[in-house]
Amino acid sequence: MSAATKTPGTRRVQRPRPSQRAASVSLALKRSAQAQQEGGQVHSYAIGMNEGMRVLSYLIAGVGLYGGLGWLADRLLGTGFGLPVGIVLGAAIAAYVIIRRFGGFEATTETVSDAANGEGAR
Repeated sequence: MSAATKTPGTRRVQRPRPSQRAASVSLALKRSAQAQQEGGQVHSYAIGMNEGMRVLSYLIAGVGLYGGLGWLADRLLGTGFGLPVGIVLGAAIAAYVIIRRFGGFEATTETVSDAANGEGAR
């Protein structure tokens, strides 16, 4: 866009390049690791980002691994359903592992207070 065709009052917002974003993520992860080693406080966004990256890596690894095994089974057996079954199975196993590893749902305060009072399942 040339200066002559640009409408007055508008400005172009520059977005960071992917390499700049990767550098900022890398820097945040380094700061988080350094703070953990020093026993200091870690910002909540760094903890959330670490967990999010782990969850994403489990999903990608599950789909990739079981999808690859399904593709290999297709090639060896001459079938056509191994790859889709492997991808779905990998996503399901990854979801199971994520829920087991990262917990799932937290108890509400009502449930905790009821259990502390001796109420609930008997």
